[in-house]
Amino acid sequence: MKHAKPTRAWRPVRAHGYRRRRSSPDGVLSALVFNFCLFLLPMAAAAAIVVIGRDQLYAYEYSAAGARSIATRVEHLNAELIQVDFDRQRQWDNMVAMELMANDASAARGFLLSGAEMLPSRSAGILRRAAREGGDSAVEVTALQLLTPGTRQRYQATVPLLSLRPASAELTSGEPSMALGDPRDFELMARALLAEPETDPLQFILTGFSLGLAGEMSPRMSEGAVVLLASSRRDDFPHALADELRALTAQAAPVETFGAAAHLAADGNGEPGAFDNATVGFAASINPEAAAHLRGLLGEIGDMAEATSPASAATLLTHAGALSDVRRLRLLTQTAGDRAAAAAKRLPRDGRLVETARGELAFNGDLMWALGAAALALAGLVLTLAFRLYQGVRAAMRRQDEEDYETDSELLEISTRNWRPL
Repeated sequence: MKHAKPTRAWRPVRAHGYRRRRSSPDGVLSALVFNFCLFLLPMAAAAAIVVIGRDQLYAYEYSAAGARSIATRVEHLNAELIQVDFDRQRQWDNMVAMELMANDASAARGFLLSGAEMLPSRSAGILRRAAREGGDSAVEVTALQLLTPGTRQRYQATVPLLSLRPASAELTSGEPSMALGDPRDFELMARALLAEPETDPLQFILTGFSLGLAGEMSPRMSEGAVVLLASSRRDDFPHALADELRALTAQAAPVETFGAAAHLAADGNGEPGAFDNATVGFAASINPEAAAHLRGLLGEIGDMAEATSPASAATLLTHAGALSDVRRLRLLTQTAGDRAAAAAKRLPRDGRLVETARGELAFNGDLMWALGAAALALAGLVLTLAFRLYQGVRAAMRRQDEEDYETDSELLEISTRNWRPL
């Protein structure tokens, strides 16, 4: 029996659905769109940041909705001062007592009101319930019952209760208050500055502002000037903030311009450092735009002093890393009040206290255009990646189907024409 030899192995022609497609411009187009969106996204985001800073759209203004959340964040920071967890109430009582001994009523009340986060859960629940029912005045009255008798008596004798005093009453501080705006002091500092121009002119400039030589000053601005001067003399006053303050005051009232104007006013009319000539020279050296900025800064510091106390406001300024942080500190005092004063005395100056004050963003046309461009760029990136992922998965599935079909269809054709009968 003789077998016929196999002729040729054959392979069926691929069906139309399995033919390899020619290269299309989809890949090039998607890569172009991806690169364009990748370039547009950071540019639009940077434009949005520039618009926010240019137009000052991020406002740190008081709102009832955010007041409670800021106060709670400050209470959390005060709670971090508790070192031993099993003796929280005793440590809380000691903190209030130490501030009373230091005659700092604002800080003492701040720790007292922070008891909802500083005390154990049972006592904290009592204070939270009092806060929902009557606010800070009810929390203060309830927290007094949790103090030891000695601390409670000292508190009631030193600190006016919120439920018994007007909301606008000022707290007493342990530091003596000083006043700016004395003409004799202004003349003495003018003479010293003209004799030694390298002298630090901060007090001289603030005194001139308090005298109204650089524009109208409200009582709150004058109070802010006193607080700013007191804070700048502290050892822990930030160097970066001091440099910005020095640059702002030098721009608002340049010492060189003051000296030249004072000598010109004194030409044949007494000494340049005399009060009349010094006031003329000071008024002539004022830069209106920078002076308005400085007056606004003093007003914000005055708001901080009114919400807490002048001494507490001076301490709070030591937590600012830049002049722009003063707006956040003002919002902090307006919302957290004495809680912020207590935190400012004990917390490290690492920026955490300033970060608890979060403002609200306002929108204008330029910002909407920038955010819209950023949103479109982000959407383009996501859609392009999704499209390329879809194409990749589809191509992988097609290749798998082709390989399965080819494996199943490999047949041999055997010819019978070579068979012969036996």
